[in-house]
Amino acid sequence: MAPRILIADDDQVLQRLLLHTLRMEGYDVVTAPNGNEALAVIGRDRPDLVILDVMMPGMNGFELCQTLRSRPETLTLPIIMLSGLSDVQEKVSGLRAGADEYLTKPIDLRELSARVDALLKRNRLLRQSGAPRAGRVISVIGAKGGSGTTTISLNLAALLAEAGKQVIAAELRPDYGTFGVQLKVPAPERNLAGLLAFEPAAISEPLVTSHLAATTFGPRILFGPQKLEEFSELDPGRIGAIVGRLVSLADYVVVDLPPVGGPAHETVIKNSGYVVLLLEPEGASVAAAAVRLRQLAAWGATGPMIKLLVVNRQGAMMLSLRELENRLERTIDGVAPPAAEALNIAVQYGNPLVVYQPDHVASQNLGDFVSRLVEKPVTLPR
Repeated sequence: MAPRILIADDDQVLQRLLLHTLRMEGYDVVTAPNGNEALAVIGRDRPDLVILDVMMPGMNGFELCQTLRSRPETLTLPIIMLSGLSDVQEKVSGLRAGADEYLTKPIDLRELSARVDALLKRNRLLRQSGAPRAGRVISVIGAKGGSGTTTISLNLAALLAEAGKQVIAAELRPDYGTFGVQLKVPAPERNLAGLLAFEPAAISEPLVTSHLAATTFGPRILFGPQKLEEFSELDPGRIGAIVGRLVSLADYVVVDLPPVGGPAHETVIKNSGYVVLLLEPEGASVAAAAVRLRQLAAWGATGPMIKLLVVNRQGAMMLSLRELENRLERTIDGVAPPAAEALNIAVQYGNPLVVYQPDHVASQNLGDFVSRLVEKPVTLPR
């Protein structure tokens, strides 16, 4: 099958010229007149390479390139950027946005053909050298603050590792990460903030790997920011690139997200296989969960992709499971029963509860929850 190339350009004369040239060389060519339509074509036709113009109506070439580099499925898609602007700064901006090549108009068709051929050969060799691991992202988000996302994330990661999976747990938060507190790791120097200092195109697997910390119970950890000067808004392009690299390094990536997120967290949700929404069995939490479900739906997370996990801290639940399901019009997928004392002791030892006390009823319930997620029994000692 001939490689498929997308040309995204609103200049119809140039578009027809490139279309004719590339078809004469045996390529399957599709076109789009602007960035928004190009995104739709990429999702539908899965091109092997994209040629895009910088100046397009609506979403311009820089924005389209950044969007493609923020998504794991297009992170390595070869991109050639075309522009009538020969300014060095414009070229730098294009390359920083993630373009593999930047050509100025008027286009030398022989040079364009050579660069298309080289990029397609490079990608073909990369695929032949070994397909990247297709990891699945499990995002953990609370209906409101203090829902226990950090605790649940670490325990889910430990259970997935127990099931024989390669796992990474990541704190994708703009401010202080608390994985280190729960695991008794003093302020790790290499953390999310270090990766965010790089442009998306520079965030490679080796770079991400160098920022991961090992644990004694299996998963590797990407810690959140630790110092005040590291706190910042999360850039969607960089976060998308980081997630894209993480999924190539593990079977599962468990992401600890804050309850209120912006565009960067929307990027994570859109690339998640599952979203675990935590709520407590009381009115305020249920109301917040309803709001969060609407937000998640707007981000494309609906149906079986969302798993509801009730965190019951008090013993007797203020609202029954049936009442919760009726109010939210969704099935409750799991319940984490009270475990305050056991959790506190586990933290003192720097371990998740499922590692420190696997026979605890909360550990067993979480094990059952993960078993349903991965469709494989996770057996803990009873």
